[in-house]
Amino acid sequence: MENTQFATAVHIMTALAFHQKPEAGKMNSELLAKSLHSNPVVVRRLLSKLTKAGLVETSRGKTGGVTLGEKHTSVTLDQIYLAVSTSKMICQPNKPEMKECPVSCSMGDLLASVVDGVENASLEYLKKIKLSDLVKKVSTK
Repeated sequence: MENTQFATAVHIMTALAFHQKPEAGKMNSELLAKSLHSNPVVVRRLLSKLTKAGLVETSRGKTGGVTLGEKHTSVTLDQIYLAVSTSKMICQPNKPEMKECPVSCSMGDLLASVVDGVENASLEYLKKIKLSDLVKKVSTK
């Protein structure tokens, strides 16, 4: 099963940044879910993680909703990834080694370095992309 939490969180954050105008008012999980063609519960779960990371601020009640955190202009995609991801991009199989096979006994260490390399390279790439860069590319046709 593929994990779409990061892509969904980027969509949420981009929508919040795009609509962050005083006259637009606060967005809520229902509006964000419509934009995503998703369920508000999915949105609320991700908003909880984004709130814990300080990337968004939420308020309850009739006039409640979601806004970007104070430092929204400097948010990078690695921050969003780290806020919502619960595992690495590549997962290693968790199977016992076959003691008679040197390859089987070595794969855990061999793959660990590959997994760490992919994760580190990806995070470095995501650090270079600001949320504001994505907002600038939103088509308003």
